[in-house]
Amino acid sequence: MLKFNLTKLWAISVTAGCVLASCSIKDNVQPAQMASIPQNDSAAFATTATTATSSKISVAGSTLQLGINGHPLGDPPYVQTPATQQISLLKGMGMNWYRVDCMPQSNGTITVPYLLGPLLDAAAAGNVNILPMLYTKTMDLNKSESENYQAGKTLGTNFAAKYAKYFDYYDLGNDLTLALLLPNKSGKSVNDYDRTKVNRTAAYLKGMDEGIKSQDPTAKTMISAGWLQYAFLRLCDSYGVKFNVVAYHWYSEMERLAPENGVPDITIKLAQLFPNRPIWITEANIRYSTLEQSVKEQNQNTFVANFIKKCKANPRVKVLMLYELFDEPLKSKQEGSYGFIKWNIPYTSWTKKLAASNMTLN
Repeated sequence: MLKFNLTKLWAISVTAGCVLASCSIKDNVQPAQMASIPQNDSAAFATTATTATSSKISVAGSTLQLGINGHPLGDPPYVQTPATQQISLLKGMGMNWYRVDCMPQSNGTITVPYLLGPLLDAAAAGNVNILPMLYTKTMDLNKSESENYQAGKTLGTNFAAKYAKYFDYYDLGNDLTLALLLPNKSGKSVNDYDRTKVNRTAAYLKGMDEGIKSQDPTAKTMISAGWLQYAFLRLCDSYGVKFNVVAYHWYSEMERLAPENGVPDITIKLAQLFPNRPIWITEANIRYSTLEQSVKEQNQNTFVANFIKKCKANPRVKVLMLYELFDEPLKSKQEGSYGFIKWNIPYTSWTKKLAASNMTLN
């Protein structure tokens, strides 16, 4: 998950640093132009300035499909909640996609097969699609392109050989741009990246893509970016990575700041840049804030309702996946409050937040 540090704000460009956390790698954005902004997204929603048009949230009248992120293969709220219950919660919110972070070993086997099996069974029974996000754990930016290509191909081949019957789509890596950006660059231009690192990353992804499809010829793969880092996807395209779907991460502060950077609608921008590929928003939510709980929930509801409306208006956007299913109170404040389900008593008694309650099947 892309995470902005909004102590200061770039007028246009960003500097990215990264640490590994949960489903994703986070970046801290430091501004070129100094401006005092809280280290959260409270500034975007002082109260509930932008009101959702309806109390109910639905994709009715469109082809847009909904889903959510989760960490059922390792994080305590998920491990202690039966997979059948997780799938039931998704279905109750009108969702049929579940994006799950997977840590395959080089031989392709998931590190926790005893957790994956029940999840796959529950998903199949509930008619929910699992999108595996495959960590690029064998990629090494200090090694050559050819070495990274082979490492990616080995991982992709071995993973698909074991699990192809369960998946139609594969998400290759997560927030990989953050290790590739040059200082003080936004990622909008192909010149914003360390080209040697980009080539090694693209070689690895090319190997993953080809390895997966050697075992699963009908597989569809995707590569993700976020904020204004869409030029990375263009570089992968020009390198020859045959990914099928443009995946993107988009949070409330990005939605607020993008118009100031010439991008009033990220869905339209992506459709213009990649006219021959479907667009999936694979992470979206309001950012952490210090506001009181009732206001935070209303703001989450407002952002989700309005962003779903935006995605529904663009038929090129096929799937929108929110981040994430459960609050994770053992993590930091930022990571601990992104859920659509909050805990009354961890991890036995829970309540739907407002946005989850307003999700409807029709």
